[in-house]
Amino acid sequence: MTGSPNLLTTIFAFLLALGPLVLVHELGHYLVGRLFGVKANAFSIGFGKEIAGWTDKRGTRWKLSALPLGGYVQFAGDMNPASAPSAAEDGLTPEERAQTFHVKPLWQRALIVFAGPLTNILVCVLILAAFAWINGKIVADPDVAGFASHSAAQTAGIEVGDRIVSIDGARISSPFDVAQHTDFFPGKTVNVTILRDGRQSTVPVKLASEEVSDEFGNKATLGDLGIDFVAPIVGGFSEDSPARAAGAEVGDRIVAVGNTGVTSFRQVQDIVTAIPGKATTVTVMRQGEAHVLPLVVGRHTVADKQGRSTTIGLIGVQSGAGRIEKVGAVEALGLGVDRTIMFAGNMVTGIRQIIAGDRSVRELGGPIKMAKYSGEQFSLGWSAFTFFAAMISINLAFINLLPIPGLDGGHLAFYAAELVRRKPLDVRSQEWAIRTGVAFVLALMLFVTVNDLASLPIFGG
Repeated sequence: MTGSPNLLTTIFAFLLALGPLVLVHELGHYLVGRLFGVKANAFSIGFGKEIAGWTDKRGTRWKLSALPLGGYVQFAGDMNPASAPSAAEDGLTPEERAQTFHVKPLWQRALIVFAGPLTNILVCVLILAAFAWINGKIVADPDVAGFASHSAAQTAGIEVGDRIVSIDGARISSPFDVAQHTDFFPGKTVNVTILRDGRQSTVPVKLASEEVSDEFGNKATLGDLGIDFVAPIVGGFSEDSPARAAGAEVGDRIVAVGNTGVTSFRQVQDIVTAIPGKATTVTVMRQGEAHVLPLVVGRHTVADKQGRSTTIGLIGVQSGAGRIEKVGAVEALGLGVDRTIMFAGNMVTGIRQIIAGDRSVRELGGPIKMAKYSGEQFSLGWSAFTFFAAMISINLAFINLLPIPGLDGGHLAFYAAELVRRKPLDVRSQEWAIRTGVAFVLALMLFVTVNDLASLPIFGG
C-alpha cells in the first residue's frame, strides 16, 4: 500500500488541480462576455480579501483572493460576485449601459453563464481524448472466463463461455461496459442477457456488495457480478519472472496451476498469491499442445495501511486482457465525449442514490477530501493526476449547473423562467433567491467539510 503524501504535497497538488480548472471556468464566462461586448469589472481566482492583482487597460481588475475555493467574474451591472442584478443604473452613459450584463439579450446572457461549465466539460473531454489518442483503446469481448468465489452470476446460472449481451437492456460490447452498469448498484437485481450456443436468454442477478480499497486505504462499496472476463492468457512478463524462466511464452494459455485447473486470470492470481516460495507446476497450452512447466513461486512483500507486512506469491505473468488498438484524433475525441458523458451519468446516479437513501450522505466529499485525493493522485504520477483533474473538471461543471440560485445553473433557471414569462423576475425576487441559494451552498459546504473531518484517521475515520 502506498503511503499518503505529506501535507505540503497535498496542499500543492490541491491548488495545482483546482486553480487551473477555476481559471478556465471563469475565462469561459469572461471571453464570451467580451465577445458580446460586456465589460468585466473584476476577474478573481478565489474569494474574499485580495492578495495580489492588477487593473488592465479595459478597467478589469485581475486578482488573486484569499480563499482558493472558486472564483468569479463580476460584470458591469452586477452588484456582487454572485451576479445579482444591480438595483439601479442611474448615472451611466448610454455607452456604459450598453456594456452592462443585464441589458444584453436573453440568449447572450444565457451563453455567457453557460460558457463557464461548458469550458470545464471541454477540458474533461480533451483530457480523456488525449489519453485515448496516446494510449489507444482496449478491445475485449465480454465473454465469461471465470468466476469469483461466491459469484452472484454463477449462482444465477451464468456459465464460463457465456457472452454478456446486455444488462437491463443496455448493450454490452466490452467488459468495461459491464462495470458501468454494476459498480454503482450494490445489492440491486439486474437483468443480464447472455448468448450461449447461439441462443439468447435473460437471467436476473442480484449484485453482490463488495468493499474495495485502493493503495491509500480509501474504501468504496461496489456492485459485483462476480465474473472474471480476463482469460488466463500470457500477455507479458514482469522483471525476474519465474514463469518466463520456466519457459512460458507470450500467448500461452494457462490451464492449471499445480493440480488445480483454471479458466480465468483471477483464479491464477488467487492460487499463486497463497503459495509464496513454493515449488509447483504451471500447465500451459501452446499451439494445441500442453506444456507442464515446473517453477518456484516468487515472493513479494506488501504493507497495509498500518505498516504490517504480508508476503504474497507471484509468478511474474501479465494478463493478455484484450488488445490495444490505436485510434485517430477524431475517434479519440469521440471516446473523450463518450467517457465524459459516462462520468457525468455516474455523478447523477450517485446523487440520486443519496437522495433516495440507497447511499450514505457520508460519501459526499468537500474541499478537505478533494485535497486528500489530489495529493494521493499526484504522488502516483502525472498520468494519474491529469486523469483526476479531468474528473474534478466534470464535477465542477456538474455542480455549477445545479439549479441553485447563486450558481450558474440558478441563473440559467432564472432565464428559463424569463423565457416562459416573457419578462425577467423582479430584482427583489432574484436578490432573495440568490441569498437563499448562497446560504444553501454555504450550509452544504459546512456539512461536507464536517463529513471530510469525520473521515480523517485522527477522528476515527
